[in-house]
Amino acid sequence: MTMPFRTRLYFALGNLGRTAFYSFFTGFLLAFVLYTRTLTPAQFSVISVVLVAGRVFDAVIDPFIGGLVENTRGRFGRFKPWITVGMVFAAVGTVLMFALPLQGWAFVALLAAGNTVFSLFYSFNDIAFWGMLPALATQPEDRAKLTSLTTLCGGMGGALAFALVPMLTNGELALGGSAVIAFPLLAVFMGLLMCGTQLFSLLGVREPRAEAEANGEKLGLRDLARVIFRNDQLLWASLALVLQALASGLLSSGLGSLYIYLRFGYAGILVPLATAGFAVGGFAVNVFLPRMHKAFGRARVMRFGTALFIGANVFVLLTGLLIPAGANLALFLTFALGQLAAGFGMNCVYITLLICLANTVEYNQYKTGRRQEGLVLSVRPFVIQMGSAFTSGIVTAVFLLLGLLNITNGISDAENAAAAGTLAAEEKLAQIAGLLAGVDMLRLRLLLAALTVLPCVFLWMGTAIWRRNYTIDEARFEEITQAIAERQESA
Repeated sequence: MTMPFRTRLYFALGNLGRTAFYSFFTGFLLAFVLYTRTLTPAQFSVISVVLVAGRVFDAVIDPFIGGLVENTRGRFGRFKPWITVGMVFAAVGTVLMFALPLQGWAFVALLAAGNTVFSLFYSFNDIAFWGMLPALATQPEDRAKLTSLTTLCGGMGGALAFALVPMLTNGELALGGSAVIAFPLLAVFMGLLMCGTQLFSLLGVREPRAEAEANGEKLGLRDLARVIFRNDQLLWASLALVLQALASGLLSSGLGSLYIYLRFGYAGILVPLATAGFAVGGFAVNVFLPRMHKAFGRARVMRFGTALFIGANVFVLLTGLLIPAGANLALFLTFALGQLAAGFGMNCVYITLLICLANTVEYNQYKTGRRQEGLVLSVRPFVIQMGSAFTSGIVTAVFLLLGLLNITNGISDAENAAAAGTLAAEEKLAQIAGLLAGVDMLRLRLLLAALTVLPCVFLWMGTAIWRRNYTIDEARFEEITQAIAERQESA
């Protein structure tokens, strides 16, 4: 039976606010640190270690969270209780971290605690939400449509965050005249947006009853490890997703916004204008990808997406090196055009990998006799967190190697003075413009090279690993589902 459109829509809408919230935290946490706090190199290094260690720790415990979700029994189902708990505590912890006005080592401690709370409880929410998807959509066509629509809504949420946050924290449109005031206000807004949109999924979608719930079956630690490590296709798809997440993070939130500020000026509106193409490309993929998969198959779509992404970044790099330094408008337009093509290519790869990851649920059922959606899909936040950890480490290394901390400390001093009322808004912007004028062209070109070359390398590696090792193509998935159906009929 085909899934009703209302069910697909309500489930997908739940991903809008939660992705906006996640994009706000992970995409702009570094900007919040750099532009609102004055840090010594030691403090900045410790913050970087804290962020990387927190992501790695969270990634390690994600399978255990998946086990908790899988073992949950009750009148509200397996997934909805953890979706609720995760969204509430992640939102409250994030608001407190952004709102408390601490500096120095006290801020470092606050950030470590806030990052831990966010990572832990958002993982509960994320694992339960995505674990619910294959439980809702058991047919390939329904799964492709639901994954595409859910990713589309998530892309809208991410685009909303990447449009509003730079515009309302930096430049003339900053809320309260300073990033110091704007970030806490946006933290409240994003938390409320996540909770509000997830009510569609919680109240408007009926959660299917799990087979394990019917017979009272629960999983122990040995079962958790067995499910994860014996599902070879899950491991290969996960590794490809780690590299994809790393490539996407470096291009968008990691180094992209930093390059835009340093190259084109400290105006928040420039970031959404320059990166709007990436979001538009992602939206276009969600419209065309089901047809592309049906016409060409997943393997060809993956190759096409990877080639388009690499070609777009090569174009941005060459134009950035060859266009004269004074031709800012031409350079800005070529950067935005490259983002459009890169966004289309990246999302071809990302959505295809998500479908491949979801298909390992049936593969697990084929091998073990149990679906275990929550546990299998707990690997998804694991790979996202690992990608985020590697992104934080690489961004920190590039930042320190290029010697940019003095510049961002100067920006932070100006922002705090404006928030305290000792520096007028016009004087703040003029002071920051003078700081940015001191960045030499060599450092800008090295930053551009890191911004374009590194994502291409990581995405190519992920696609190559998937192509050589992932074997559940369309034909084999059909064989697996038919075998499962025959077993169920005979039983």
